[in-house]
Amino acid sequence: MEDIDILKTKIDDLEKKIMLYEQNGAAKLYYSLNRKQNEMADLMNSTSLKNLDISDAKDKTFERLKTIWNDASELATAVKILGDIAKITNDEEKDVAKKPFVDTIADKRD
Repeated sequence: MEDIDILKTKIDDLEKKIMLYEQNGAAKLYYSLNRKQNEMADLMNSTSLKNLDISDAKDKTFERLKTIWNDASELATAVKILGDIAKITNDEEKDVAKKPFVDTIADKRD
């Protein structure tokens, strides 16, 4: 019985690996980066610049926030482009499950 459990575990692991190749990576990345944008916004909104002690040289909060807002437009542009490429519908499950464009071309040739 233990051998069967080991084989079932191996099959599950292999199915998970195969699923990574069958998902739409651009869509998956879009949703991941979109969540990061929201986390960045929440982080920035939770920190008031008025309350920062800018005279404390050891406090790097302002510099870290500045890094976030400096990179925000680049991230937003990447998310927009990925959304266009992956034809995002705002239904994450369907978008990620949709075969990537290159795979659909290969299917039509068979």
